[in-house]
Amino acid sequence: MTATITVQGGLTAAPELRYSQSSIAIASGTVASTDRYLDKQTNEWKDGRKLYLRWSAFKDLAENIAASQLEKGAQVTVTGRLMTREYQDTSGQNRSVTELEVTDFAVSLKKATVAVTRAGSTGGRTNATASDGSWTTPGAADTTGQQTWGAGDDSPF
Repeated sequence: MTATITVQGGLTAAPELRYSQSSIAIASGTVASTDRYLDKQTNEWKDGRKLYLRWSAFKDLAENIAASQLEKGAQVTVTGRLMTREYQDTSGQNRSVTELEVTDFAVSLKKATVAVTRAGSTGGRTNATASDGSWTTPGAADTTGQQTWGAGDDSPF
């Protein structure tokens, strides 16, 4: 059994996207989270303990993260399973590292805005609304041939 955790923090760099030898998309990066507390003597907020956690996402999730064009400092919420990976370093010594295998990845909207697009089942993207802001009819295809949301839908999600 593995532990599932959620970490909120800032990206230390833009997510990196690469592909495995079997063409599986892998996005990776580091999220930094710092405890903040109110110092009762000075009445100021101070930084406490720091956590830097490496994360990896796979397949469609990896491609969606990379397509989001997030930059260093973006505030995110990352959920996943803690996994320990063993490897040999360049000098031949056995090492292990604990990383977060991402199951969900979200951007904080406290200090940012997001234009949401829906990822199709084949990895393509479809805009949530038409250029004039109206919804299309149910089952209609947009000009790229991808499926769009119906007029009766309350939400594109």
